Amino acid sequence: MLRALRVSDLAIIDEIELVLAPGFNVVTGETGAGKSILLQALDVALGGRPDVDLVRAGADEAVVEALFESLPPGAREILAAAGVTCDAEDQLLIRRVIARGGRTRAYVNGSLGSLAVLRDLAPHLLRAYGQDEHQALRRVESHRELLDTAAGLAADVEEMRTPWADLANARQALDNQLAAQGAARERAELLRFQQAELEHAGLVRGEDTELLGERARLVHAERLGTLIGGAEAGVYSGETSAVDTIGRALGSLREAERLDDSVAPIRTLIEQAMAELEEAGGQLGRYVRALAPDPVRLEAVEQRLAELGRLQKKYRGSVEDLIARREEIGRELALASDGEAGLAASTTAAEAAERKAAEWAERLSDARRRAARRLERDVETEFRQLALEGARFAVRFADGRALGTTGIDEVEFFLAANPGEEPRPLARVASGGELSRIMLALKTVAAGDDDGATLIFDEVDAGIGGRVAEVVGRKLRELGGGRQVLSVTHLPVIAAFAQHHVVVAKRTVRGRTVSSAMPLSDEARVAELARMLGGARLTRQAREHAQELLRQGRGSGRPEAVVGK
Repeated sequence: MLRALRVSDLAIIDEIELVLAPGFNVVTGETGAGKSILLQALDVALGGRPDVDLVRAGADEAVVEALFESLPPGAREILAAAGVTCDAEDQLLIRRVIARGGRTRAYVNGSLGSLAVLRDLAPHLLRAYGQDEHQALRRVESHRELLDTAAGLAADVEEMRTPWADLANARQALDNQLAAQGAARERAELLRFQQAELEHAGLVRGEDTELLGERARLVHAERLGTLIGGAEAGVYSGETSAVDTIGRALGSLREAERLDDSVAPIRTLIEQAMAELEEAGGQLGRYVRALAPDPVRLEAVEQRLAELGRLQKKYRGSVEDLIARREEIGRELALASDGEAGLAASTTAAEAAERKAAEWAERLSDARRRAARRLERDVETEFRQLALEGARFAVRFADGRALGTTGIDEVEFFLAANPGEEPRPLARVASGGELSRIMLALKTVAAGDDDGATLIFDEVDAGIGGRVAEVVGRKLRELGGGRQVLSVTHLPVIAAFAQHHVVVAKRTVRGRTVSSAMPLSDEARVAELARMLGGARLTRQAREHAQELLRQGRGSGRPEAVVGK
């Protein structure tokens, strides 16, 4: 139960505290006084996203505090899972701070809390029904959702989303494979030609680099022979070669070593250098001997480089890229030729996912049809309390059973407003007053399936008046007998049935508009109802009418049957 709501620096609200009681509470006030802001504040308190300009001009932040008590079991379970403890009186204080610019902080019983916890708590603490919600009855596409809500099937619908998502993924995978395989088949001839061309080329990684080096050696063979031959003679075979010079030096060092063995390390170093020079001289000799002009080989190298250059230009890449492309073509051809097995597996998986989703949808459909029969009976029972005696309510299912994320059902509500009439599509035949009462009946039925959340009706009396409004007011009071009900209304007939009446008013203080909320005594209620009846000028007749409404609201007698719509 919502015990109190305190708001500061929010929109036109400077500071306001709304105190509520068990049973049927009503909030009234002139248009623009701030009633809707209070409901917006409640939404923010329970995790709603605040508008960026919601903070009152001149303030740094706005604060919304909501105090709940007598918590329903579902709320206590969420709090326990979040590690939030409640006091001995089973109270819950939610505090939301909104900084200018939209950043917020949330506190749950004094500790920092997450928006996820607030949003999980929301449906267990409050159920709000907007002033235009009854218009949803005019949209046939909303009837299935209204049935699910009234029948408590929201969890079943949510479970249906998993097999539907699996089916969508399986279908997408199958479509992707079909598209890929089809594309591969169309390109198969081109791919086979390219594969043959690249395989026939006998590509080797790094081959182009090696061929460029070999071509340089063949083209410059004569010059290389002169240069390398001179170097070989200077190192090894010439009369004054480095090897001969170092050999003579080694002979002198060995003789010196016999006289002073400390020369040994130096001699060792020069011997190592001698060995490396001899190896280098040998390699130079072999290079010179192998080096000879070879026009035939040069032509072959040129032809191979030209072939590689043609392929690189055609396929726009290096030799390594050509090899990668050859391997990729092999995989594409394998998909085209060997993809039937994979396609069959994907088809089987999609069929299995569809069967599973269809089974879930059938179970959900069966549950909906059972719920629809119960809903028809329960709504018609409510009709008798809402001055719709003799009216019949029917839930019908369309023949088209296309599988979707919410199952296979297309639902439409039908109404026979008077005895002897055949039910016709409710969206086309119901009047505004009937729509309001039908939606109230649906919400009343749905309320019996939750765990005691406060019901908030925001001007659901739109489109009704007179005796119909009296019936609605009496029904709201009846609802308040088993739970807390809060109604924001402009109709005095409905307000008169409330057990607790709060008026929201605005005034100008030092050039600023501020709102206030005040619980009304019996005498003050008469004045407020008279204002609602007659406007700013409170006449004796308006006050007498208001007093009569209050007597009637307190149960002085049942209203007469409503005639017409």
